[in-house]
Amino acid sequence: MQRRETKETFSALQKAREKAEELTGAVRGAAFDDWVRRCVLDAQAPDEWSQARTLYESYIEHARRFGENRSQRAQSVLALATETQWGRMMATLFIKKRRSTGWFYPLKLKRGA
Repeated sequence: MQRRETKETFSALQKAREKAEELTGAVRGAAFDDWVRRCVLDAQAPDEWSQARTLYESYIEHARRFGENRSQRAQSVLALATETQWGRMMATLFIKKRRSTGWFYPLKLKRGA
């Protein structure tokens, strides 16, 4: 009897963690989409392209402020994308090019972003 209860408890915990990860991914995606909409523009010339590291730092700064209140912003910080996750999200929207100084995207940051 106790073994069955333990198994059910662990199953419920696993389901809750899976749901939490799913929701974390949704917040991460919403913060990323908001950053793209508010902070970047298409670059017109190759010399305007931005280095991936600069864009990622801008995303992190924006995502830390994402949310309507302090509680939502705190949850947004917990859902920040790693560089790898961010790169995968970028790959769904933009091409990147390798240059001698790193990876670049055909984007430029908006003034003040």
